[in-house]
Amino acid sequence: MWWLSLGISCVVVVALRGQILPQFGAERIGIATVMGLKLLGGAREAALMQATAALSERAAPWLNPALAAEQRGRYAAGAVSQRFVAEIWFHAAYISYRSWDAGTFSLLLSGLVAPPIEETTEFRPYGTGRQFYFGHWTAAIAYAHRFTEQFAAGVALRYVQERWAEATVRGVVWDAGTLYWTGIGSVRFAVAVSHFGLPFHATGILPVIQQPMYTEGQRADFREFAPPTTFRIGIAGEVLHDDSQRWTWALSLEHPSDNAESYAVASEYAMRFSPAFPAELLLRAGLRARAAEWWGAGVGLQLPLAPITLQLDYALSTRFPLGLIHRIGCSIESL
Repeated sequence: MWWLSLGISCVVVVALRGQILPQFGAERIGIATVMGLKLLGGAREAALMQATAALSERAAPWLNPALAAEQRGRYAAGAVSQRFVAEIWFHAAYISYRSWDAGTFSLLLSGLVAPPIEETTEFRPYGTGRQFYFGHWTAAIAYAHRFTEQFAAGVALRYVQERWAEATVRGVVWDAGTLYWTGIGSVRFAVAVSHFGLPFHATGILPVIQQPMYTEGQRADFREFAPPTTFRIGIAGEVLHDDSQRWTWALSLEHPSDNAESYAVASEYAMRFSPAFPAELLLRAGLRARAAEWWGAGVGLQLPLAPITLQLDYALSTRFPLGLIHRIGCSIESL
């Protein structure tokens, strides 16, 4: 299936040509919008610093839609919650179904919610008596297919809506990814692009204060901004893999359209308790260079509870200037 791999690579290159490649090394901060899209991922991805583009995840195509083709059971589902400062929460969930023809369909939902924010101005620093709201929601449908024993590909179509007070942004972006088993031991290689689409334009009317009479006017002349497209290359493999333990390593390059490139290295160690009780304890850690969120660590527990496998995950990381971030995840997959 070399022709399919070549065709997908050409599509990715053409799609990225105008939005990413000419801007290598340039200052790009502030040129994209809908930043909530960057929060997609589970607790396992957070502990491994998102170096998981080539790591099999139980049907959760957060960073690479092609990974859903690695799902072994017929059904799978999962959820993750992430807590920031000031009672800001991010929640995400997915459900997937693997058909008989080695194809996997997934539905993903996510939301970033914040408590009401008191409005203040230069002339009313203690509040105007009004409150405004912020919210970010996405819904995506994804499909992944294993074409051969060594090659899988996937795509996802994502609807995005974000609200800032009276202004609302709506649009559609898509993801695409590939996963290739090289045949060199357990080494696999992945390429993915996330959140590619047309520029977003806000709609709505915002009150503004006009000088010098301090009267309120209205404006709706919002600028267009591109979505935060991200290009990822990942490679992963096992150092040890037997009936009692598994030690996995992963490397990744992440190139966002609105920031500098970053590089990550991560490792996951899984220890099986016993053949009679094949539960696994998973320890994870990762580092990412040239990124605000530069280290992460976590622990997981995988429990075979017929007819399902239950996995519980926890991750702790730090992000400047938010400080420590806690993530809790849960997933199940049919045996």
